[in-house]
Amino acid sequence: MGSPLSLGVAAGAEGETKVIRQFTNCIFLAQLSVISKIRLAWLSVIVRNSSAEFEILSRLAARSRRDDPNLTLGIGDDAALLEFAEVSLAVSADALVEGVHFDMAYFTISDLAAKAIAVNASDLAAMGARPRYFLVTVASPGSIDTEALLVALENECALHHGTLIGGDLSSGATLTVSVTAIGSFDAGSRPLLRSGAKVGDTILVTGALGASALGLRRLAAGGRANGDQACYRHLRPMAQAEAGIVAARSGASAAIDISDGFLGDLEHILSASGVGASLSEIPVFDQATLDDALYGGEDYQLIIATPEPETLISVFSNHGLQAPIRIGSCLEDPTKRLLFGQPYLARGYQHNL
Repeated sequence: MGSPLSLGVAAGAEGETKVIRQFTNCIFLAQLSVISKIRLAWLSVIVRNSSAEFEILSRLAARSRRDDPNLTLGIGDDAALLEFAEVSLAVSADALVEGVHFDMAYFTISDLAAKAIAVNASDLAAMGARPRYFLVTVASPGSIDTEALLVALENECALHHGTLIGGDLSSGATLTVSVTAIGSFDAGSRPLLRSGAKVGDTILVTGALGASALGLRRLAAGGRANGDQACYRHLRPMAQAEAGIVAARSGASAAIDISDGFLGDLEHILSASGVGASLSEIPVFDQATLDDALYGGEDYQLIIATPEPETLISVFSNHGLQAPIRIGSCLEDPTKRLLFGQPYLARGYQHNL
């Protein structure tokens, strides 16, 4: 997918509702950050030049306005952070474009809705935010039942404990579903940023990697999703929403979700935090390859850095969550990248725009 944006603390229902109204009235401010990701996803279809996605985003971040007192974190993380007197919010946006992010040859309308909402909820999870509201824009060439898609999207929002509050419909040459997700933070919780990892932190991941890449390969070869967990995880990924919220409450220092490939997404944390990494364990999904796990992407597990791994593992267990898996540690030398003791080159998926 593309690079995202963020917002941050919590209040009672009355204060939050008031701020949501305030936020809605000035939604354009948030869109100054969010629109970058939506627009870039569209440009990936219609623009052809030599710039890579992350290079464009870096230049956009350098030019973006920084004088808005409510914008505490703009372009460059999993969500943008808006902070008002009563509440902080996380806002993120992602677009799914047919032929780039999905293929209706093996996606159903229900699958498309599930993936569109999950990938946005995953960005909120990476910040430690709880999904609250979703806005959806659909552009269609008339190739699907648009109303059925909207019903499925609304159902998926509810499954993620959020509400579909608006959006837009348009005709278009390519089927595209663009979602903006708004989340809030539990009382006493602080946002998890990519830039928060410290030297000596343990790096963990919330589950095995490579399932989505394996599933896509099987689907492209004519495989069927019935009973195949790898196919299912590609078609209907699951955001690690509760894991992100628990990590934020448990003293984790940084997190990111895995959308563009494990090594590529880990690199965002390492670069933003100014640390290196030594990786000694990579949990690989059954029958997937190590390359699937390292580079495949779209697993939507969380990479978490924390100074207290035992506490994190214990709290996960107390909440009935699968224990996160230790995979390595953060190093003082910000240029070091070690995998099984050997240097590695970080790479992940990027749109050429």
